[in-house]
Amino acid sequence: MNIQQLMKEAQKAQRKMAEAQERLAGLTVEGTAGGGMVTVMANGAGSISKVTIDPSVVDPQEVELLEDLVTAAVNDAQRKAKELQEAELGAAMGGLGSMGGLF
Repeated sequence: MNIQQLMKEAQKAQRKMAEAQERLAGLTVEGTAGGGMVTVMANGAGSISKVTIDPSVVDPQEVELLEDLVTAAVNDAQRKAKELQEAELGAAMGGLGSMGGLF
């Protein structure tokens, strides 16, 4: 493969990555904890957009439990966002294997 062809492949891969990242920003994942008592919405890039807490878990005596549930739901949402990123970006980079292992 000549250098010009290699550069074209790299530019094509860059465009695909940018398109995948744009798609990710528009997708939404939902993380939950406590059987749905705490729900966290995040975009495909992992940025948290909303936290919903069932009023039944808001007890001044149980603040630590609520904190744990929110933390678990955020982690769940971010894990799902990472899985979505891997799927989207992996699909976008599918053609890089033909570039001689440079990337």
